[in-house]
Amino acid sequence: MWSRGAIVGAVCAAAIAAAPVSAADPVTYPDTDANGVPMNRSGGPVPTMNGIPCVGGHYGVCFSFAQNQPVPKKPQAIVGHSPTVTN
Repeated sequence: MWSRGAIVGAVCAAAIAAAPVSAADPVTYPDTDANGVPMNRSGGPVPTMNGIPCVGGHYGVCFSFAQNQPVPKKPQAIVGHSPTVTN
Protein backbone atom coordinates (compact mmCIF):
# COMPACT_ATOMS: atom_id res chain seq x y z
CA MET A 1 0.00 0.00 0.00
CA TRP A 2 2.88 2.33 0.69
CA SER A 3 4.07 2.15 -2.90
CA ARG A 4 0.62 3.08 -4.26
CA GLY A 5 0.54 6.15 -2.00
CA ALA A 6 4.04 7.09 -3.06
CA ILE A 7 3.08 6.82 -6.72
CA VAL A 8 -0.03 8.97 -6.22
CA GLY A 9 2.01 11.53 -4.30
CA ALA A 10 4.68 11.61 -6.99
CA VAL A 11 2.06 12.09 -9.72
CA CYS A 12 0.45 14.95 -7.77
CA ALA A 13 3.83 16.58 -7.17
CA ALA A 14 4.70 16.29 -10.86
CA ALA A 15 1.36 17.83 -11.86
CA ILE A 16 1.88 20.76 -9.52
CA ALA A 17 5.45 21.28 -10.67
CA ALA A 18 4.42 21.17 -14.33
CA ALA A 19 1.76 23.87 -13.94
CA PRO A 20 2.90 27.06 -15.71
CA VAL A 21 2.30 29.41 -12.79
CA SER A 22 5.21 31.67 -13.59
CA ALA A 23 4.01 32.11 -17.18
CA ALA A 24 0.58 33.40 -16.12
CA ASP A 25 -0.28 37.03 -16.81
CA PRO A 26 -0.83 39.24 -13.76
CA VAL A 27 -4.44 39.93 -12.90
CA THR A 28 -5.57 43.44 -13.72
CA TYR A 29 -8.70 44.72 -12.07
CA PRO A 30 -11.01 47.19 -13.80
CA ASP A 31 -11.14 50.78 -12.55
CA THR A 32 -14.95 50.64 -12.49
CA ASP A 33 -17.49 48.12 -11.30
CA ALA A 34 -20.23 46.64 -13.50
CA ASN A 35 -22.33 49.81 -13.11
CA GLY A 36 -19.58 52.19 -14.19
CA VAL A 37 -18.92 53.49 -10.67
CA PRO A 38 -15.22 53.98 -9.81
CA MET A 39 -13.84 51.26 -7.53
CA ASN A 40 -12.22 52.09 -4.20
CA ARG A 41 -8.63 50.95 -3.86
CA SER A 42 -7.09 50.41 -0.45
CA GLY A 43 -4.50 53.05 0.34
CA GLY A 44 -5.34 55.20 -2.66
CA PRO A 45 -7.29 58.42 -3.03
CA VAL A 46 -11.07 58.29 -2.84
CA PRO A 47 -12.58 58.13 -6.35
CA THR A 48 -15.10 60.80 -7.26
CA MET A 49 -17.72 61.42 -9.92
CA ASN A 50 -18.68 65.04 -10.59
CA GLY A 51 -16.98 66.00 -7.32
CA ILE A 52 -18.97 63.52 -5.18
CA PRO A 53 -16.88 60.92 -3.31
CA CYS A 54 -17.96 57.38 -4.26
CA VAL A 55 -17.87 55.86 -0.78
CA GLY A 56 -20.42 54.65 1.75
CA GLY A 57 -23.51 56.83 1.75
CA HIS A 58 -22.73 58.46 -1.60
CA TYR A 59 -22.58 55.22 -3.61
CA GLY A 60 -26.16 55.67 -4.85
CA VAL A 61 -25.35 59.14 -6.15
CA CYS A 62 -22.27 57.83 -7.97
CA PHE A 63 -24.37 54.96 -9.33
CA SER A 64 -26.95 57.39 -10.76
CA PHE A 65 -24.19 59.59 -12.23
CA ALA A 66 -22.70 56.51 -13.91
CA GLN A 67 -26.09 55.50 -15.33
CA ASN A 68 -26.79 58.94 -16.74
CA GLN A 69 -23.45 59.42 -18.47
CA PRO A 70 -23.76 59.26 -22.24
CA VAL A 71 -21.90 56.46 -23.95
CA PRO A 72 -18.74 57.88 -25.53
CA LYS A 73 -18.93 57.65 -29.29
CA LYS A 74 -15.97 57.67 -31.63
CA PRO A 75 -16.29 60.44 -34.24
CA GLN A 76 -16.69 59.12 -37.76
CA ALA A 77 -15.68 60.68 -41.03
CA ILE A 78 -16.83 59.33 -44.37
CA VAL A 79 -14.61 60.30 -47.29
CA GLY A 80 -15.63 60.03 -50.94
CA HIS A 81 -19.39 60.21 -50.62
CA SER A 82 -21.67 62.98 -51.71
CA PRO A 83 -24.86 63.41 -49.68
CA THR A 84 -26.73 64.62 -52.78
CA VAL A 85 -25.97 61.59 -54.98
CA THR A 86 -28.14 58.50 -54.60
CA ASN A 87 -27.46 55.15 -56.19
